[in-house]
Amino acid sequence: MATTNSADTDDIPIPHLADRQGQEGPVETGFAPDIDPDDERTVDAELMEVGPESLLATFHAQLHAGRPWFDAMLDCISEWDVPRETIDGREYVYLIEHEAFDWLLLAERICDSAPPGLLPRHEVEDLLVEESPPVALSEIEFQERLGTAKYWAHLNFLYGVRVEQALHLAMERILQKERSGLSFSHTRQELDSDVFGRIYGSRQADLLREFRAYANRPDADPERIEHAEWQAFTYWLFRRRLERQDPARVASDTRQGLEMLYELEAAKQRRLRRLQSSEAKRPLDESEVIDGVLVAVG
Repeated sequence: MATTNSADTDDIPIPHLADRQGQEGPVETGFAPDIDPDDERTVDAELMEVGPESLLATFHAQLHAGRPWFDAMLDCISEWDVPRETIDGREYVYLIEHEAFDWLLLAERICDSAPPGLLPRHEVEDLLVEESPPVALSEIEFQERLGTAKYWAHLNFLYGVRVEQALHLAMERILQKERSGLSFSHTRQELDSDVFGRIYGSRQADLLREFRAYANRPDADPERIEHAEWQAFTYWLFRRRLERQDPARVASDTRQGLEMLYELEAAKQRRLRRLQSSEAKRPLDESEVIDGVLVAVG
């Protein structure tokens, strides 16, 4: 959801981003402020929120009542206002820089909370792994279900993380083609540094140090980066590119990222069609039929 047709790439829509100088104030996202857990105001802020446990309890009750799980989950997402959590040692950052909303990560959190047997496993896997929802929604319908503020924050994530990552892949392919006739090879680290150098003008390691200084994480392990930090780093790179490059270069690079994202999506759809076709042709296992009646297994 929230993809852009290739015909629209001549006018790259950059969504609602906050002014770094604070001149326009924070952008409305549908989430509560991202408060430091050590801040003494945190307790008071939590009392004002509709807590996650209450929302998850409502979600579970709706599942028990027979409501379609995807519909109930979207309602839970629309009301959710906690931007980050740590569950069993894992950090869930749903809202990066109070701007970019990873709705699929929140969907994973909500689905993981459900008691066993209440969710259709294959449908949940299709959503979280293949990004294929059980019910097709138009962009307008999706915006209505998330709420306008969360929808725009979702677009920020789409452009600031997903398209930015696709731009890295597009640039990697360009560099590989440029070097295809050379007699020497490059290591993965060298290629990554060249990709970042071509896009941002600096080596990846230097950019990561700059990001960690910005994020007040100077003591982080230079050889290790967790998924949540990588997402935040990618979004920071996107913002840095917007602020430092001329508009024509920004549009050109973003268009390359979009085209790569379309290509990846088309390849995924072809693969899904092949899987569906092979599944349809798969002979039934004897364990799936009892007295001539097809039954669910697994």
